[in-house]
Amino acid sequence: MTTTTYRNPTTIARIVVALVGVGCLLLTVQGAVQATGRGAALMSDREHDLPALQHQVDLETLWGQFVEQVPTGSRISLTPARANRDLWRQRLSELAVLHGCVVVEGAPRDYTVGVASVQRKRPTSAGVRLVVRKVD
Repeated sequence: MTTTTYRNPTTIARIVVALVGVGCLLLTVQGAVQATGRGAALMSDREHDLPALQHQVDLETLWGQFVEQVPTGSRISLTPARANRDLWRQRLSELAVLHGCVVVEGAPRDYTVGVASVQRKRPTSAGVRLVVRKVD
């Protein structure tokens, strides 16, 4: 006669929750490291770190346009950008949360929001613009 032992379901659930938490922590740390690096580059030598300055100008431009065009509390869905898809999806999600909006997938939404690349007029001018469409 053999004895079969079963694992406790709460132990398995705890392991799964711990693994999901570690995965989320790793994703968060990656963004924090990049933001810290860009911030340090801007503080130490703004003139000679053009890509960091351009990225900062792009973010500030998008923030200003987001505040002007999307009402607080709106439900928005994100339209994928042609370039740097993951970056702009993350940044637009952050801007939405900062402005009190909710990012939704699918039907009940008020606006679709995306990022379009534009030609820079000067090296330190914005290279993106916000594309906002009201959903009827």
